[in-house]
Amino acid sequence: MIYKSANMKSIFTLTAVFLLFTTGIILAQENQNEFETIFKKKEGYKISHGGYGAFNIGYTTIDGKSAMQIGGRGAWVVNHNIALGLAGNGFFNNLEKANNPGEYYLAGGYGGFYFEPIVKPNSPIHISFPILIGGGGVSTIPYNYKNENYKDYTYNYDVFFVFEPAVEIEFNVVEFFRLSAGVSYRFTNGIILNYPFGQEISKDALNAFNFYLIFKFGKF
Repeated sequence: MIYKSANMKSIFTLTAVFLLFTTGIILAQENQNEFETIFKKKEGYKISHGGYGAFNIGYTTIDGKSAMQIGGRGAWVVNHNIALGLAGNGFFNNLEKANNPGEYYLAGGYGGFYFEPIVKPNSPIHISFPILIGGGGVSTIPYNYKNENYKDYTYNYDVFFVFEPAVEIEFNVVEFFRLSAGVSYRFTNGIILNYPFGQEISKDALNAFNFYLIFKFGKF
């Protein structure tokens, strides 16, 4: 509990720093827009609204093992440069074949509120700084869980808080479709979990970089 409390403080500090940074970017864009309106009719300026749905697939590591991550998000886009919505990801690290019959892998998911400042959205290639704040759960699962010997298996699981900042390079492919390549880092407040046969799982097993592609469809 002491470990999780210390981690929570660190995560909240990182969250505050990141929010201040992204807010500065947004204000800079807004100030730039205000400057540009000096040469335009101010009464003709309107705030635009849009939205998009997206799915993503990527690579990460869970407990030091290669893992796949699949997810999606839905967002409301305000004035082209801010997206607000919900996002979630699922993961599993059983990409490698088990060496022993009693081996287990980790699988789970997380989701929460999604905030994405977008820099120069009208440019064909631009960047954004999305963050996800929420929670999730993770469980140990036997590689051969479909075997009759594991029909009475009891899952071992834990829940966690997550803060995940990211940087994405986005390509405006066509008017309704955008393709992004991103890298993020998943911070959690730690997990307390053991494999069923006593092998200890690191408290930081879920903290790792994520590399992914995301496919967005909507009105931007």
